[in-house]
Amino acid sequence: MAEAPVFSLDEGSYQEVQETSLTGEGTIYFTEDGSTPDESSTEYTEPILLSEGTTVLKAVCINKKGIPSLVSTRTYTVELQGEGAPAVTPSTGKYSAPFQITIQVPEGYTAYYTADGTTPSAASQMYGGPIDVTEGDGSLIFSAVLISDTGKMTPVTKRNYTLQFE
Repeated sequence: MAEAPVFSLDEGSYQEVQETSLTGEGTIYFTEDGSTPDESSTEYTEPILLSEGTTVLKAVCINKKGIPSLVSTRTYTVELQGEGAPAVTPSTGKYSAPFQITIQVPEGYTAYYTADGTTPSAASQMYGGPIDVTEGDGSLIFSAVLISDTGKMTPVTKRNYTLQFE
């Protein structure tokens, strides 16, 4: 009998992009749309990025004898932007070609950003226009904030980009 895969992240609602890892003895296959996984599903090889919205992850472990485990299921909801948080495009995801990151800056605000996962502030890099992402391997955690002319700071918007440029 094969043991069901174990998720590293508890199911629930999150306000930032999350990753979950799977562990188990044998080969793990998973689906992200709520369908039942089998050997024709995606093979688990790296942490799974949970982007904005609701994701129903199901995983199965197939042992060396070809025996499948029970299916493990977790439901995750990611709601990235709080009220007033800046609009940042593109959305979280995997990218294999150059792209530009843009922040919508309303009248009376200045945008600031970081690209290392830290929380931006007025001391961070000021946004002056689209930011070119032309190379990379791994992950880029981009965070942006708007600060009004009166010094009021909005909630932070975070985007997690997985970069796999050739």
